[in-house]
Amino acid sequence: MDLHPDAPTLERRHLRRRCVQCGLAADSIEVQTRDQCPRCGCDLAARPPRSYAEMEGLFDLPPNAVAVDAQVRARADAASARWLLVVVAVGLAAIATLAATMLMAGTRI
Repeated sequence: MDLHPDAPTLERRHLRRRCVQCGLAADSIEVQTRDQCPRCGCDLAARPPRSYAEMEGLFDLPPNAVAVDAQVRARADAASARWLLVVVAVGLAAIATLAATMLMAGTRI
């Protein structure tokens, strides 16, 4: 997997392939020793070098329709809650301003 030269450092770390057993970078494993890791002796034919993201299963995952729908609903609920908070805050501010104006004018509520 080739990365863009401007990719963030953290992304580069997670996508760099390494020996699964000892973590030796796959770039430093010579071509003639591709069947065995020079540091730990791990069998690279049985356990090929992989990136952390590949080990976690983050590549080539099909989109989950249920998860996408849940994210859309969560975003909609959060937006509704924010707007409700704004409306309530503006209403309370208006009532407080009206009450303060009436008290300053000398009338009773």
